[in-house]
Amino acid sequence: MCGGKLLILPCSRVGHIFRKRRPYGSPGGQDTMAHNSLRLAHVWMDEYKEQYFALRPELRTRNYGNITDRVELRKKLNCRSFKWYLDNVYPEMQISGPNAKVQPPVFFNKGQKRPKILQQGRLHHLHTNKCLAAQSHPSQKGGLVVVRECDYSNKNQVWIYNEDHELILNNLLCLDVSETRTSDPPRLMKCHGSGGSQQWLLGKNNRLYQVSVGQCMKMVDPLNLKGYVTMAICDGSSLQQWRLEN
Repeated sequence: MCGGKLLILPCSRVGHIFRKRRPYGSPGGQDTMAHNSLRLAHVWMDEYKEQYFALRPELRTRNYGNITDRVELRKKLNCRSFKWYLDNVYPEMQISGPNAKVQPPVFFNKGQKRPKILQQGRLHHLHTNKCLAAQSHPSQKGGLVVVRECDYSNKNQVWIYNEDHELILNNLLCLDVSETRTSDPPRLMKCHGSGGSQQWLLGKNNRLYQVSVGQCMKMVDPLNLKGYVTMAICDGSSLQQWRLEN
């Protein structure tokens, strides 16, 4: 409205870390979110603030403080109207005027297409002839993966490798690495479909290459019965040899 740009970055990811409590108070115990949105409606929404009040009628008479400086700022910047914004930036809002019928937000959900499965089977560690599995249960989010004796009667050792380069254990969780703490071992996490920490390349020199961190998965110590695995610089050693097969 004031000459800036609204950019859409399809591959970006945003994470929120919420504190256990607010580090600031609410003056007089008021609903600060309602207070701020009310000020926003009065400054920016023009006649369309009636749409806002139709959804929040209890706020129509609520005190929202002095907005004179904000209104003057909008005039000083020669900002366009909220109608211009709806017509040119967000026509999907489906509101044509102040007297239009209030509609709930419209969400277009055509159903997410599931990536095509390229391979399915057990992930064999060739040096030990053992299989990569969940340390505890394959449905445990954040659980480690380890190398264990292959159990061909156990479906909990079956991995799916799809066209998005995800490795999914028992059709539940994805093999994931930390992009900020590369010393952390691989874990099972909810599939987010954004590549990055869950994007793996299989096949070349039997290595299991993680695209985001640029490292290969290896078994830490073949003599250790716990079967821990880690990420390391790809060196083609036998401890980094893997193959997905039935």
